[in-house]
Amino acid sequence: MIIDNSQMKDLIAKIDFFSGLDDKTLKRVADACLVRTFTKNETIVRQGEMGLGLYVISKGRVKIETAKSGLLAELGVEQFFGEMSIVDNKPRSATVTCTEDTECLLLTRDGFVKLMAKYPEIPIRLTRVLAERLRVANEKLATSPAKPPAAPAAAVPAAAKGATPAATPSAPAASTVNSASAPAAAPAESDDGTKAKIKKTLLSTFDSLYLVKAMTRLSVAVLGCPVEGFASNTIAEVRAGDVKVLFFPADEAVEMRIRAYGSGEFTVNVFVPSKTHGVEFGPVAIEASDDHRLSVDEAAGVISLRRM
Repeated sequence: MIIDNSQMKDLIAKIDFFSGLDDKTLKRVADACLVRTFTKNETIVRQGEMGLGLYVISKGRVKIETAKSGLLAELGVEQFFGEMSIVDNKPRSATVTCTEDTECLLLTRDGFVKLMAKYPEIPIRLTRVLAERLRVANEKLATSPAKPPAAPAAAVPAAAKGATPAATPSAPAASTVNSASAPAAAPAESDDGTKAKIKKTLLSTFDSLYLVKAMTRLSVAVLGCPVEGFASNTIAEVRAGDVKVLFFPADEAVEMRIRAYGSGEFTVNVFVPSKTHGVEFGPVAIEASDDHRLSVDEAAGVISLRRM
Protein backbone atom coordinates (compact mmCIF):
# COMPACT_ATOMS: atom_id res chain seq x y z
CA MET A 1 0.00 0.00 0.00
CA ILE A 2 1.38 3.37 -1.04
CA ILE A 3 1.96 5.66 1.94
CA ASP A 4 0.24 9.05 2.17
CA ASN A 5 1.85 12.48 2.51
CA SER A 6 1.49 12.53 6.30
CA GLN A 7 3.33 9.23 6.62
CA MET A 8 5.98 10.47 4.20
CA LYS A 9 6.50 13.58 6.32
CA ASP A 10 6.91 11.47 9.46
CA LEU A 11 9.53 9.31 7.73
CA ILE A 12 11.44 12.35 6.44
CA ALA A 13 11.49 13.84 9.96
CA LYS A 14 13.51 10.83 11.18
CA ILE A 15 16.43 11.63 8.84
CA ASP A 16 19.15 13.63 10.53
CA PHE A 17 19.47 16.00 7.55
CA PHE A 18 15.84 17.09 8.10
CA SER A 19 15.09 16.45 11.77
CA GLY A 20 14.24 19.64 13.64
CA LEU A 21 12.73 21.41 10.62
CA ASP A 22 9.24 22.83 11.05
CA ASP A 23 6.16 20.99 9.77
CA LYS A 24 5.71 23.28 6.77
CA THR A 25 9.25 22.65 5.53
CA LEU A 26 9.00 18.91 6.21
CA LYS A 27 5.79 18.81 4.17
CA ARG A 28 7.57 20.51 1.27
CA VAL A 29 10.33 17.89 1.46
CA ALA A 30 7.72 15.10 1.51
CA ASP A 31 5.96 16.67 -1.50
CA ALA A 32 9.24 16.53 -3.42
CA CYS A 33 9.71 12.79 -2.75
CA LEU A 34 8.81 10.09 -5.24
CA VAL A 35 7.50 6.66 -4.18
CA ARG A 36 9.43 3.80 -5.75
CA THR A 37 8.69 0.08 -5.42
CA PHE A 38 11.18 -2.73 -5.96
CA THR A 39 10.94 -6.51 -6.01
CA LYS A 40 13.02 -9.03 -4.07
CA ASN A 41 16.60 -9.30 -5.43
CA GLU A 42 16.24 -6.09 -7.45
CA THR A 43 19.24 -3.72 -7.31
CA ILE A 44 18.42 -0.13 -6.30
CA VAL A 45 21.93 1.35 -6.27
CA ARG A 46 24.93 -0.20 -8.01
CA GLN A 47 28.52 0.33 -6.87
CA GLY A 48 30.46 2.56 -9.28
CA GLU A 49 27.36 4.15 -10.84
CA MET A 50 26.01 7.63 -10.17
CA GLY A 51 23.33 7.81 -7.48
CA LEU A 52 19.92 9.37 -8.08
CA GLY A 53 19.48 10.66 -4.54
CA LEU A 54 18.35 9.79 -1.03
CA TYR A 55 16.20 6.69 -0.42
CA VAL A 56 14.09 6.21 2.73
CA ILE A 57 12.70 2.70 3.29
CA SER A 58 8.97 2.70 4.02
CA LYS A 59 8.48 -1.04 3.55
CA GLY A 60 10.80 -4.04 3.13
CA ARG A 61 14.51 -4.54 3.59
CA VAL A 62 17.79 -4.08 1.68
CA LYS A 63 21.39 -5.23 1.97
CA ILE A 64 24.51 -3.08 1.53
CA GLU A 65 27.54 -4.78 -0.03
CA THR A 66 30.70 -4.11 -2.01
CA ALA A 67 32.62 -6.20 -4.49
CA LYS A 68 35.68 -6.43 -2.23
CA SER A 69 34.19 -6.57 1.25
CA GLY A 70 30.93 -8.42 0.66
CA LEU A 71 27.95 -7.82 2.95
CA LEU A 72 28.35 -4.76 5.16
CA ALA A 73 24.88 -4.23 6.63
CA GLU A 74 21.13 -4.62 6.21
CA LEU A 75 18.62 -1.79 6.47
CA GLY A 76 14.90 -1.85 7.19
CA VAL A 77 11.88 0.43 7.59
CA GLU A 78 12.64 4.06 8.61
CA GLN A 79 16.29 3.71 7.64
CA PHE A 80 17.89 5.37 4.63
CA PHE A 81 20.77 5.19 2.17
CA GLY A 82 22.29 7.20 -0.68
CA GLU A 83 22.21 10.43 1.31
CA MET A 84 25.63 11.59 0.13
CA SER A 85 24.48 11.56 -3.49
CA ILE A 86 22.35 14.63 -2.72
CA VAL A 87 25.44 16.68 -1.83
CA ASP A 88 28.08 15.25 -4.15
CA ASN A 89 28.13 13.88 -7.67
CA LYS A 90 30.45 10.93 -7.19
CA PRO A 91 29.98 7.24 -8.03
CA ARG A 92 28.36 5.20 -5.27
CA SER A 93 30.68 3.22 -3.03
CA ALA A 94 28.38 0.22 -2.46
CA THR A 95 25.58 -1.80 -4.04
CA VAL A 96 22.10 -1.82 -2.47
CA THR A 97 19.86 -4.82 -3.23
CA CYS A 98 16.37 -5.70 -1.97
CA THR A 99 16.18 -8.81 0.19
CA GLU A 100 12.37 -8.68 -0.02
CA ASP A 101 9.76 -6.60 -1.84
CA THR A 102 10.57 -3.03 -0.86
CA GLU A 103 9.05 0.45 -1.07
CA CYS A 104 11.16 3.61 -0.76
CA LEU A 105 10.76 7.35 -0.84
CA LEU A 106 13.23 8.89 -3.28
CA LEU A 107 14.39 12.49 -2.94
CA THR A 108 16.39 13.18 -6.08
CA ARG A 109 19.44 15.40 -6.16
CA ASP A 110 17.59 17.89 -8.38
CA GLY A 111 14.65 17.94 -6.00
CA PHE A 112 16.95 18.52 -3.06
CA VAL A 113 18.74 21.37 -4.84
CA LYS A 114 15.42 23.15 -5.41
CA LEU A 115 14.44 22.73 -1.76
CA MET A 116 17.76 24.13 -0.52
CA ALA A 117 17.47 27.14 -2.80
CA LYS A 118 14.01 27.91 -1.39
CA TYR A 119 14.50 26.99 2.28
CA PRO A 120 17.86 28.22 3.70
CA GLU A 121 17.33 26.25 6.92
CA ILE A 122 17.86 23.01 4.99
CA PRO A 123 21.49 23.65 3.88
CA ILE A 124 22.26 24.99 7.37
CA ARG A 125 20.89 21.80 8.93
CA LEU A 126 22.74 19.68 6.37
CA THR A 127 26.00 21.44 7.21
CA ARG A 128 25.49 20.81 10.94
CA VAL A 129 24.93 17.09 10.38
CA LEU A 130 27.80 16.74 7.90
CA ALA A 131 30.19 18.62 10.19
CA GLU A 132 29.30 16.38 13.13
CA ARG A 133 29.68 13.23 11.07
CA LEU A 134 33.08 14.35 9.84
CA ARG A 135 34.22 15.29 13.32
CA VAL A 136 33.21 11.95 14.81
CA ALA A 137 34.54 9.87 11.91
CA ASN A 138 37.89 11.63 11.82
CA GLU A 139 38.34 11.62 15.59
CA LYS A 140 37.81 7.86 15.58
CA LEU A 141 40.33 7.52 12.76
CA ALA A 142 42.85 9.77 14.49
CA THR A 143 42.69 7.76 17.74
CA SER A 144 42.84 4.33 16.09
CA PRO A 145 46.07 2.40 16.77
CA ALA A 146 48.38 1.89 13.82
CA LYS A 147 48.03 -1.47 12.04
CA PRO A 148 49.53 -3.08 8.95
CA PRO A 149 48.17 -1.61 5.69
CA ALA A 150 44.81 -2.97 4.54
CA ALA A 151 42.41 -2.43 1.67
CA PRO A 152 40.15 0.65 1.94
CA ALA A 153 36.76 0.06 3.55
CA ALA A 154 33.67 1.12 1.64
CA ALA A 155 31.42 3.72 3.22
CA VAL A 156 28.13 2.60 4.75
CA PRO A 157 25.17 5.00 4.96
CA ALA A 158 24.80 6.72 8.31
CA ALA A 159 21.52 4.90 8.92
CA ALA A 160 23.44 1.63 8.94
CA LYS A 161 24.71 2.45 12.42
CA GLY A 162 21.46 1.05 13.77
CA ALA A 163 21.14 -1.63 11.14
CA THR A 164 21.84 -5.35 11.16
CA PRO A 165 25.57 -5.82 10.55
CA ALA A 166 27.06 -8.42 8.27
CA ALA A 167 27.37 -11.84 9.87
CA THR A 168 31.04 -12.31 9.07
CA PRO A 169 33.42 -11.24 11.87
CA SER A 170 35.97 -10.10 9.31
CA ALA A 171 33.73 -7.41 7.85
CA PRO A 172 35.64 -4.08 8.00
CA ALA A 173 34.47 -1.06 9.93
CA ALA A 174 33.10 1.72 7.75
CA SER A 175 33.01 5.50 7.81
CA THR A 176 29.61 7.20 7.86
CA VAL A 177 30.54 9.72 5.15
CA ASN A 178 31.71 8.77 1.65
CA SER A 179 34.15 11.63 1.24
CA ALA A 180 35.68 10.97 4.66
CA SER A 181 36.29 7.27 3.99
CA ALA A 182 39.82 6.06 4.58
CA PRO A 183 41.62 2.74 5.02
CA ALA A 184 40.32 1.16 8.21
CA ALA A 185 43.84 0.34 9.29
CA ALA A 186 45.42 3.71 8.52
CA PRO A 187 47.76 5.08 11.16
CA ALA A 188 46.52 7.73 13.54
CA GLU A 189 46.56 11.25 12.13
CA SER A 190 47.71 14.42 13.80
CA ASP A 191 45.15 16.98 14.96
CA ASP A 192 46.19 19.18 12.03
CA GLY A 193 45.55 16.31 9.61
CA THR A 194 42.07 15.73 11.04
CA LYS A 195 41.19 19.44 10.84
CA ALA A 196 42.46 19.62 7.27
CA LYS A 197 40.33 16.64 6.23
CA ILE A 198 37.21 18.10 7.82
CA LYS A 199 37.77 21.47 6.17
CA LYS A 200 38.55 19.93 2.78
CA THR A 201 35.32 17.92 2.79
CA LEU A 202 33.20 20.92 3.85
CA LEU A 203 34.75 23.10 1.15
CA SER A 204 34.15 20.41 -1.46
CA THR A 205 30.51 20.19 -0.37
CA PHE A 206 29.97 23.95 -0.65
CA ASP A 207 31.70 23.97 -4.04
CA SER A 208 29.17 21.37 -5.22
CA LEU A 209 26.17 23.19 -3.75
CA TYR A 210 27.08 26.60 -5.20
CA LEU A 211 27.96 25.05 -8.56
CA VAL A 212 24.42 23.68 -8.95
CA LYS A 213 22.82 26.90 -7.58
CA ALA A 214 21.49 25.26 -4.43
CA MET A 215 22.61 28.17 -2.21
CA THR A 216 20.92 31.17 -3.79
CA ARG A 217 19.89 32.89 -0.54
CA LEU A 218 23.00 32.37 1.58
CA SER A 219 26.62 33.43 1.62
CA VAL A 220 29.12 31.35 3.58
CA ALA A 221 32.50 31.93 5.19
CA VAL A 222 34.62 28.95 6.31
CA LEU A 223 37.30 29.85 8.86
CA GLY A 224 40.31 27.77 9.79
CA CYS A 225 41.86 28.07 13.26
CA PRO A 226 43.13 29.87 15.33
CA VAL A 227 40.57 32.65 14.81
CA GLU A 228 36.96 33.56 15.58
CA GLY A 229 34.59 35.44 13.29
CA PHE A 230 32.01 38.05 14.37
CA ALA A 231 29.37 39.81 12.25
CA SER A 232 26.07 41.43 13.20
CA ASN A 233 24.08 39.68 10.48
CA THR A 234 25.31 36.11 11.03
CA ILE A 235 22.33 33.76 10.56
CA ALA A 236 23.99 30.62 11.91
CA GLU A 237 27.37 29.21 12.87
CA VAL A 238 28.40 25.57 12.57
CA ARG A 239 31.54 24.15 14.16
CA ALA A 240 33.49 20.99 13.43
CA GLY A 241 36.34 21.15 15.90
CA ASP A 242 38.30 24.30 15.11
CA VAL A 243 36.72 24.75 11.68
CA LYS A 244 33.94 27.35 11.72
CA VAL A 245 31.22 27.83 9.08
CA LEU A 246 29.26 31.11 9.22
CA PHE A 247 26.10 31.78 7.18
CA PHE A 248 24.87 35.22 6.06
CA PRO A 249 21.97 36.57 3.96
CA ALA A 250 23.20 36.70 0.38
CA ASP A 251 21.42 40.00 -0.26
CA GLU A 252 23.15 41.84 2.60
CA ALA A 253 26.65 43.29 2.87
CA VAL A 254 28.80 41.55 5.49
CA GLU A 255 31.50 43.13 7.62
CA MET A 256 33.04 40.32 9.64
CA ARG A 257 35.70 40.86 12.26
CA ILE A 258 38.22 38.03 12.41
CA ARG A 259 40.15 37.97 15.66
CA ALA A 260 43.07 35.68 16.45
CA TYR A 261 43.21 33.84 19.77
CA GLY A 262 46.65 32.36 19.18
CA SER A 263 49.70 32.60 16.96
CA GLY A 264 50.01 30.72 13.69
CA GLU A 265 48.10 31.22 10.45
CA PHE A 266 44.51 31.13 9.27
CA THR A 267 42.53 30.82 6.07
CA VAL A 268 39.04 31.97 5.12
CA ASN A 269 37.01 30.67 2.18
CA VAL A 270 34.03 32.71 1.01
CA PHE A 271 31.11 31.41 -1.06
CA VAL A 272 28.48 33.67 -2.66
CA PRO A 273 25.64 32.78 -5.07
CA SER A 274 27.12 34.68 -8.03
CA LYS A 275 30.28 32.54 -8.05
CA THR A 276 30.43 28.81 -8.81
CA HIS A 277 33.50 28.34 -6.61
CA GLY A 278 34.72 29.80 -3.35
CA VAL A 279 37.24 32.62 -2.93
CA GLU A 280 40.16 31.74 -0.63
CA PHE A 281 42.33 34.07 1.45
CA GLY A 282 45.46 32.88 3.19
CA PRO A 283 47.22 31.25 4.83
CA VAL A 284 47.64 34.53 6.73
CA ALA A 285 50.26 34.68 9.50
CA ILE A 286 48.88 36.00 12.80
CA GLU A 287 49.73 36.60 16.43
CA ALA A 288 47.33 36.46 19.37
CA SER A 289 44.80 39.35 19.34
CA ASP A 290 45.46 40.30 15.70
CA ASP A 291 42.36 41.66 13.94
CA HIS A 292 41.32 41.33 10.31
CA ARG A 293 38.18 42.50 8.53
CA LEU A 294 36.39 40.42 5.88
CA SER A 295 34.09 42.46 3.63
CA VAL A 296 31.54 40.74 1.42
CA ASP A 297 29.12 42.77 -0.72
CA GLU A 298 27.91 40.71 -3.65
CA ALA A 299 25.89 43.56 -5.16
CA ALA A 300 29.00 45.73 -5.30
CA GLY A 301 31.25 42.85 -6.37
CA VAL A 302 33.39 43.16 -3.22
CA ILE A 303 35.06 40.26 -1.40
CA SER A 304 38.13 41.46 0.47
CA LEU A 305 40.24 40.76 3.55
CA ARG A 306 42.38 43.38 5.28
CA ARG A 307 44.27 43.70 8.51
CA MET A 308 42.94 46.23 11.01
